[in-house]
Amino acid sequence: MQSLTLLLTVVLFTATLADDSCGFNHPIYGVIDLASLGLRDGRARFQDVSPASGLDYLYSFNPCYSFREETCQNVAVCQISPDRRFSFELARQGSSSWSLDTSYRPTLNYTSGSKTVLITMVCSSADEDSLEVLGETRSNYYTMQLRSRCACWNGCGSRSSPFTTKLTSRVTTKPTTTRPSIYYNSCRYHDSRYGSIDLSTIGNTNGKSVFKDVNSLYPNAYLWSYNPCYSFSEHQCNNVAGCQIDKTNHISYPIGYQNFVYWLNMNATSGLNPTIVYPITTSNRLLKVELICDRTSSANHHLQVVGETAVGEYYMRLTSPCACWNGCKERPSRPSFDWNVWTIIGIVGSVVFLLVVIMMTCLFCSKPKRQRFYTVMSEKTPILKY
Repeated sequence: MQSLTLLLTVVLFTATLADDSCGFNHPIYGVIDLASLGLRDGRARFQDVSPASGLDYLYSFNPCYSFREETCQNVAVCQISPDRRFSFELARQGSSSWSLDTSYRPTLNYTSGSKTVLITMVCSSADEDSLEVLGETRSNYYTMQLRSRCACWNGCGSRSSPFTTKLTSRVTTKPTTTRPSIYYNSCRYHDSRYGSIDLSTIGNTNGKSVFKDVNSLYPNAYLWSYNPCYSFSEHQCNNVAGCQIDKTNHISYPIGYQNFVYWLNMNATSGLNPTIVYPITTSNRLLKVELICDRTSSANHHLQVVGETAVGEYYMRLTSPCACWNGCKERPSRPSFDWNVWTIIGIVGSVVFLLVVIMMTCLFCSKPKRQRFYTVMSEKTPILKY
């Protein structure tokens, strides 16, 4: 049974779709739809983007629809020299295919002759879509990252005419007439078919990790901290989801951020445990937390740290009733206060000072006044002489 599950997982993770650069329909994770991002007037949605490496060439990309720029005609990706004297076709829309990378992120692949362009989808809740060009990482091999809400699974609505694709693996799915309502963030995943998984009641809201300095299953020189839902800070790790701490050198490393979180294995009927992925796109690190449903306890949450399973990839298992579908309710919104020692000392000092002022004022007000006696002299009063 385990072998069958592993085989199914491998097949699903390596399944690719072809013939349509606008959309990716995965049997488990859902749909990536880029149709609303692309321009239809022959221009590139992302035009003349400079690579992060600072190299000379500029790059233009238009999702879904072909565009024209300089000598590039009816292309998906174009490379332009800074003086605009030269331009090179890198990809056409008809040469696309989809796959999942090693981090299970959807990737749009273009091939044109000897050239290959890989555009990785990075789920982002930011209002503005952006394209990050990494450039020609090796000869005739170009990599980019598209950050957008449409890069999230089921992040953008489908087109009026649904795209049709074919699986290059043997995994088949039955067509559905209605799309489920799906939305998620770092705290909660909701699917109208199954309900919600909500971790907001587990995580600390005071900037500290609920699972702090946990040892891994396999003894090593590191400790691990993790906080579901909310960012925390520890040592050199600032505003992170997970942190790796070196016991010997007292150095810490961020291993995941809450910002670009995405969820895997969210089909409740697949038999696979849901998994949250916290990527760090700037350092190619990511933290995966497998959620293991346990309804036997309403209070205990247990974190098991496996450690670094591959270069830059870290794995944990969170066992909790909140890891179950509809296991926990959303944390009620209320202001949180995190008063440190100096704040408390300042408040106490102010109260003491105010009390002293009040006591001194009362002391002066209650001091008895000196009584003075006045003698009234009358002309008729005789003056005694001796």
